[in-house]
Amino acid sequence: MTQIKLQGGFDELALLEFFCEEPKISQPSDGYWCYEVTDPLGVTLKFGINIIQESVQIELKITDLTVEIMCFELVKSIEITDYINGKLEFSVAPQNEEFKTIVQVELRPRIKVDCSTLSLCPIAA
Repeated sequence: MTQIKLQGGFDELALLEFFCEEPKISQPSDGYWCYEVTDPLGVTLKFGINIIQESVQIELKITDLTVEIMCFELVKSIEITDYINGKLEFSVAPQNEEFKTIVQVELRPRIKVDCSTLSLCPIAA
């Protein structure tokens, strides 16, 4: 597993190895990188990272039709959990004690994005 901190140690090489492609957009002076991959079924994932704003943007497309756009802020790091199958995950606002949001992305054998938020607050009776 590889942990990529968005601020103070951003690892472009790890993301290059993960996506197996150069970023489609690379603007280091603005702190922005965007990667784009397409699976055998024609689903395209655009994965943007802004290290200054600590944000991740995900766009899913089928052929040229956008079917989903997701934006996440307060992302401190991204963890690559499996290079071979292209799996990564990150937490949104990991310091928040009340809610835990986890986003998981898988590239192979097909693109898949899962997002879940769990409340860790006790339910008032």
